[in-house]
Amino acid sequence: MLRQMVNWFGPNNTRVLAVLLAGAVFGSLGLQVLFAGESWLFAAQIALVWLFFVGLALTLSSRLTGAGKKRLWIALGPGLVLLGFGIVVPDYALTFGGAAMGWMVAAQFVLRGRVRMEYQAAIKHLRAGNIKDAISIMDKLIATEPNETEHYRFRAELFRLSSNLPKAITDYERITQIAPESPTGYGGLAEVYAQRSEYERAREYAQTALDKQPGQWMPLYNLGMIEDRLKDSDAVREHLEAALKMGLPHSRYRLLAHLWLARAAYRRGDMAATEQHLAALRQQANSLDEWQTIFASKQAAPLRRLLEADVKLAKRLLEPDAQLELLDR
Repeated sequence: MLRQMVNWFGPNNTRVLAVLLAGAVFGSLGLQVLFAGESWLFAAQIALVWLFFVGLALTLSSRLTGAGKKRLWIALGPGLVLLGFGIVVPDYALTFGGAAMGWMVAAQFVLRGRVRMEYQAAIKHLRAGNIKDAISIMDKLIATEPNETEHYRFRAELFRLSSNLPKAITDYERITQIAPESPTGYGGLAEVYAQRSEYERAREYAQTALDKQPGQWMPLYNLGMIEDRLKDSDAVREHLEAALKMGLPHSRYRLLAHLWLARAAYRRGDMAATEQHLAALRQQANSLDEWQTIFASKQAAPLRRLLEADVKLAKRLLEPDAQLELLDR
């Protein structure tokens, strides 16, 4: 969970939030020790908490677009104002602080309830195999909130599951129009064009996604996968080694990364690096079962078409009689 949060916020934002949180916690404790009994103490502690929440709000806002950003500020804005009153009027700091926390908690349920219900209904149809009904729900939600990128992203995934790739492309392109600085739309386009075996175009979008989000592992991983298909061995090594250094969160990702790196090394004629990555691949062998479980799901159809052959090759390379020539077939 913590690693997923770091991946979503990005390393720079995570460091800023960690500093603000540490400042709020340790600063508050330090004030309590040094200035116990002072009339302004609680207001000063509230100010430290206020600074953390302002930093959190600004960071979250930078990662959201459209209706999502609007809901965020409706949820946090009044709470921040109330906390500010607690700083300015120390005698009522506890009252304003409690009201601020109450608003922030209550707003989450009030503002997110409707959207959550609609997503839950769409997911219920999806699990039952009724993709058209799930898409219909998202159509209505998008008509109500036409600038919310998450709605388009989810509907694009539904279109991919129904093999309607042109409409998935349209939704991802809409995301790039609403949020041109977000990597989401470009990453989705890269995946769809890779699914269509249009790897040169997929690489262009994957590179754009990486440019928009340079501190994340996923754009590097996707770019390395696409470059493996293009047999650009030097680029595969550059991007996947960077992704591994950054830290891939699951063994199944590391398995395929080392497979693609082994194939790139074999194509370059670097047998030492090939063996090194195959040894690393063997250390991730347990994730083969995880991949099989994922592929067994109906919802994994796009992923299965894109990666199943690689997983089968990884499994074959783990057999005692496997030959290195398998890497370049």
